[in-house]
Amino acid sequence: MAKTIKSAVADALDDLTKGDFEKFCHQLLDRREQPRVKRNKVEDKSRLQVTDALVSTFTEEGALTVALEILKQIGCSDEAKELEEATGGKSSKPAPADTSSESAGAAGGSKTAGGKHFVDKHRVQLIQRVSNIAPILDELQDNEVINQEQYARIRALPTAQDRMRELYSGPLQASAACKDIFYKILLANEKFLVDELRQQDRTLQVDSPQNVVPLTPRVAQLEHLVDVQWQTIPKEATGGKSSKPAPADTSSESAGAAGGSKTAGENATGGQSSKRGSTDASSGSAGASGGCTMADGRHFVDKHRVQLIQRVSNIAPILDELQDNKVIDQEQYDRIRALPTPQDRMRELYSGPLKASAACKDIFYQILLANEKFLVEDLSKN
Repeated sequence: MAKTIKSAVADALDDLTKGDFEKFCHQLLDRREQPRVKRNKVEDKSRLQVTDALVSTFTEEGALTVALEILKQIGCSDEAKELEEATGGKSSKPAPADTSSESAGAAGGSKTAGGKHFVDKHRVQLIQRVSNIAPILDELQDNEVINQEQYARIRALPTAQDRMRELYSGPLQASAACKDIFYKILLANEKFLVDELRQQDRTLQVDSPQNVVPLTPRVAQLEHLVDVQWQTIPKEATGGKSSKPAPADTSSESAGAAGGSKTAGENATGGQSSKRGSTDASSGSAGASGGCTMADGRHFVDKHRVQLIQRVSNIAPILDELQDNKVIDQEQYDRIRALPTPQDRMRELYSGPLKASAACKDIFYQILLANEKFLVEDLSKN
């Protein structure tokens, strides 16, 4: 049976002469690629401690790659060969991610199927669901992704969501290397969350036809929400027609919009709508029906502007999803988040991003439906 990688690396270092071990440590500290091992974890440390530093910095598979690379660089080819054999003959290059693997740890890749970094693709979910933030901050500082000042400032924020948003607004924008380190730390501290998000990626990839742009996980959830709500509408409210809307018209302006914009008039005249989310004007709730255009032809977001500015309180996740859906960019996100009150943030949205197009309003309506469902229903009834 092959040894574990960690024990095999430890044995390989133990077999080195004192001089070769010093060369190994010197070469390890001289590496320029990220992530880098901190000097205080290597200098004057035992061979077991250096092994621990390799594994904690690079993960086990990465530690094997680095150890084999350095052993060959310092002329210890026999030791490198023995290490490779002891670990089951694994290649010194990292294995490509196995997309069929049940675990993101086994897959080892920080890139998703579409080429987008895992940390970027799942920004909204990670902000909302990462809870074990304290050790993550500790390791980010230890790996020099954040400095002491950033560490203290982020730790002082009141909620885990606020701390994650601050990471995304600053340190994680520095480079792809920072995101790779963050991904590895997530894998160690939030393994089950990472596994679940990876599984979502695989499910969406399998379910999406090749000629259709796959839905993001969050848009898929919003689509499902509208479907479920349609199923709850009594037949009497739709004139005896099926409560399930027709499939989305792919020629519509916004692929993300689950709600149709020209539904009230069509239903009033008995016409069928090809857009998802068509609603009967007699239906009690636009939230339940999924429609974002009112009986007078105005968009829900425009008609209820004053009430939405005053009453939307759950603004942070709304901003997260607006950025994730590219309605706002990072600069707008940071500027709006810095405003002191929810009312100020909503006014800024109305003054800029929501004026861009009807598609932006449709996406905003969907996000409101997910985060302020009861408010949307109340406004629709009134």
